[in-house]
Amino acid sequence: MTRKLIATMVLVLGAILISPSFLTTQSVLAGQESKKSAAEGRKIFMQNCATCHGASAKGDGPTARLLKKAPADLTKIEKVDGKFPRIRIQRVIAGEDMLESHGSRDMPVWGTVLRQKHGPAFAQLEIYNLTNYIESIQK
Repeated sequence: MTRKLIATMVLVLGAILISPSFLTTQSVLAGQESKKSAAEGRKIFMQNCATCHGASAKGDGPTARLLKKAPADLTKIEKVDGKFPRIRIQRVIAGEDMLESHGSRDMPVWGTVLRQKHGPAFAQLEIYNLTNYIESIQK
């Protein structure tokens, strides 16, 4: 191939990749993937979190009244700089950041439970999906 042909191909490919229709398609696909991920996260939430946080995620689960500290209303997570604190939430779920209400690090946290149950790679996907679900229910 000649340099001129290669340069033309690069320009055409670049124009396609930054075109509004390509970017819109990517945004739509990302949105669909996020909805699917959030739906998977809801299943995980209902299996593991709803007992304390409630099906509504407002801290009104059936065991909430038995706890020393009431579970958080997960529909009202405070934004940081106007954005959902995704990394902080993932770290809390994974057990990398301790929450007073979840007890000491000696107490199993969901990241540990999910890793033991499914292995590290799948647990990471579940934490990602669960975080997407929690982000999707913010008020």
